[in-house]
Amino acid sequence: MKFELPIEPRKSLALIHRDMTKWATYKTQAFTSIIGGLMGIASWGFIGTFNQSPVAQTAGIFGPAYTTSYVSFLVSGILVAQLVMPLNQGVQQRVNPWTLETILMSGIKTPTFVLGGVGWTYLLSVIMFIPQLFIGIYVFHAAFSVNIISLIVAIAISSVVIFCLSMISAGLRIVTKTNDPVTWAINISAQLFAGMTFPISHLNSVASHLSYISYFIPQTWIYDIMRISVLDNGSLTNPTVLVPFLIAIAMACVLFPISVRIFRWSMHRAKRDGTLGMF
Repeated sequence: MKFELPIEPRKSLALIHRDMTKWATYKTQAFTSIIGGLMGIASWGFIGTFNQSPVAQTAGIFGPAYTTSYVSFLVSGILVAQLVMPLNQGVQQRVNPWTLETILMSGIKTPTFVLGGVGWTYLLSVIMFIPQLFIGIYVFHAAFSVNIISLIVAIAISSVVIFCLSMISAGLRIVTKTNDPVTWAINISAQLFAGMTFPISHLNSVASHLSYISYFIPQTWIYDIMRISVLDNGSLTNPTVLVPFLIAIAMACVLFPISVRIFRWSMHRAKRDGTLGMF
């Protein structure tokens, strides 16, 4: 008997195929996005080579301490941003006030549309990750010590956290019809406090205990658990490694019901006000 996927997963796959075909059709756009990704990691790699001094990093408050070169620290942060953060862009592009009315009219379920709509964006980031990783290692000599299991778990947790933040942002934008101040403030704060390009402990050189702000920013824990997995061969059997993972899981567990509730509330509010398709 021939096996067929249920109808909803097939719809999501069809949406992914649509976006992939559209992306491949515009060859100039495809070429520039690939070159842009390669040039992006190259430019950050050049920044990293200016400082080859060891970087002492402690993951969060309770995480293990490890030492690595600055170029390895920087390249790993950029690769994390390139691999996980596109989920946020995909959700914001697909779930917005000017597309939701069309979605509802088509009869497709919102979760199906969201997963199918962001699928190609995320797959493209995974594809781009391979050459970026190659350049980071073989051109700029970034040194990685990877624990595969920890890395898979870290990617899964990070994806959930970013997806929840994106759904919160999308929900608020449905009501406000503009960028929401909540996730905007989180994302802006993350640029400075999350430790993407330098250890959060360096913040204390500016003001005492300034790094404490970082502990309340979700992206901080994404960079922490990812770096523990790829720079320090962190094993989840190690209690000092497990603690920041548990904190990241707790953050995901808190954000998930909040994101679902905000998104449902925003849909109900926009339908009630008759402003679902307005922007």
